[in-house]
Amino acid sequence: MAVGDLAEVAARSYVAVGRETTFGTYLSATTAIEAVSCTFRTDIESRVLEEIGRNLSPARRIQLGKNVGGTLEHFLHPQESVLLIANALGGGIASSITAVTGVSLHSITSGNFDTIAASLSFNVRKGSTLTWRYLGGRVNNFRITGAVGEPIRASYDLVFMDSTQLSDDIQAILSISTVLPFTFMQGVYRYSSTEALAATTTAVEPIQSFDLSVSNNLATGPEARRFGTNTVQVLPATSRRITLSVTQRFDTTTSYNRFIQATQGAIEFFFQGATITASAALAPQYEMVVRLPKVFYNSADPMLDTPNDVLQHDFTVDVVNDNPYTTTGKDVGITFRNEVATY
Repeated sequence: MAVGDLAEVAARSYVAVGRETTFGTYLSATTAIEAVSCTFRTDIESRVLEEIGRNLSPARRIQLGKNVGGTLEHFLHPQESVLLIANALGGGIASSITAVTGVSLHSITSGNFDTIAASLSFNVRKGSTLTWRYLGGRVNNFRITGAVGEPIRASYDLVFMDSTQLSDDIQAILSISTVLPFTFMQGVYRYSSTEALAATTTAVEPIQSFDLSVSNNLATGPEARRFGTNTVQVLPATSRRITLSVTQRFDTTTSYNRFIQATQGAIEFFFQGATITASAALAPQYEMVVRLPKVFYNSADPMLDTPNDVLQHDFTVDVVNDNPYTTTGKDVGITFRNEVATY
């Protein structure tokens, strides 16, 4: 059989993730992720040496640094997204059992990649037989996007310490969740003057789409490497940047005034899915809550493109830490409610 005789299809693949206890040490990636796409790949920089050697063409080529990474995208999920988002925020996961048996609450706050969720391992089968291990993974950029008529999407740009291709098929021990991902119909957008009020207000501001992004600005250059190996040895996060853009129908100057007057506020995205269990009298539902405790609006003028347009304004939101120089200050906090006891 010659190379290229057969054909493998992406649909036969799988993606599984696990939490590392030591950065860069592979640890049992067995939690399945229903990926929309996964572009993890291994690249090694090479250089053809231009030397004086009695000939017009170069004669030697060397390999240099190894770069491993790519983007994972899936539909935002009340179970599968928790570990990935905790890594994306560089924080830990505080899990607690609720009053309803079998239901847990998982709280994630932004941190400094110094917790037990600080690095991830992946086991990825590409096709029907060939698998790769990716280890020492950290999320460099993270996005959640939502629009009317669509499921909510989450994407993660990851950088890894290293990768290995080997026979390590774990399909037999993977289980696929029957829980459905979140859609636009299950989400609401709330704005208020403080985080506490945003969490308790019943006032919902209708929106048509949003794009929330977190950039960790991981250091991956020479400062993250050392002599003697071609892989990164550390992946420190530098200054984190969180941005939000929203599209909303324009009917009052309320949002515009928040922009012009530099009004400080707080935002909450609240998603509520199906019922977790039918055994309780008041059965709780799968939930995800994203809270931005200190925000400022930008650019809220509506534009007149054509006579047939419904007026909308696209505005961006600056997100900052609500209480810096303290252990409780944060720029974003996310909680999940599901039936997983711990991650």
